[in-house]
Amino acid sequence: MLVSYHEEQKNAKGDYLVPKNKKTPFSPWETTKINGAEERYIRMGNSQMLHPAVLSLNHTAYRVYTYMKLESGGKPVFEFPKSKWKSFISPSGFQKAKEELCKAGLIEVAQSNANLRKPNVYRFSAAWRDAK
Repeated sequence: MLVSYHEEQKNAKGDYLVPKNKKTPFSPWETTKINGAEERYIRMGNSQMLHPAVLSLNHTAYRVYTYMKLESGGKPVFEFPKSKWKSFISPSGFQKAKEELCKAGLIEVAQSNANLRKPNVYRFSAAWRDAK
């Protein structure tokens, strides 16, 4: 039987014990890693997740957005090359999702590099917060 990191590192109250210099591991239902350590992950606050601007996204735009968050590595400005989205969406589907994300105020196109044959540069936006 495999014992996960979480089962081994609990105090008497059942709380997980994680040293301050280590990242908090993911719970067993959130990862396939036995030790709970993921190299890449995304963050999304509850208030953003439940905001009408996000809830109104279609499933494709939401999926593109979550992949963008993953690829950004937590940085506000990032590249999102075709190689990262071509396995789950068509070029026309990506274009529609990108337009929907821009309209919802979640992203902005910081640099359009189509003529240079380089990935576009995107920026996360907080304009979604003003949407009603």
